[in-house]
Amino acid sequence: MHILSDEKCMKILRNCRKAIPEKIGKVMILEAILGTESDGMFESVAVAFDLLLNVCTSGGKFRTELQWKKLLEGGGFSHYKIIKIPGLPSLIEAYPE
Repeated sequence: MHILSDEKCMKILRNCRKAIPEKIGKVMILEAILGTESDGMFESVAVAFDLLLNVCTSGGKFRTELQWKKLLEGGGFSHYKIIKIPGLPSLIEAYPE
């Protein structure tokens, strides 16, 4: 989703929200999240890729946790969990309730 604008991401999330079960459904997103404490050695790589995305896409970018929260809420997901994994990306689990 990092190559898409916020509007396009929210549209995709809203469609996902419509497609999953209310109580047990979830969406899993594997994305780099800027500004996480565990980034350490990957932060400069993430910033470089973010700059590249700004140049090569129309609206694409790596997002902070706060930016993801706003996108997820706009897409109909009121709860989420971020799971840090070794490397640049993190796993975002989004839940409708």
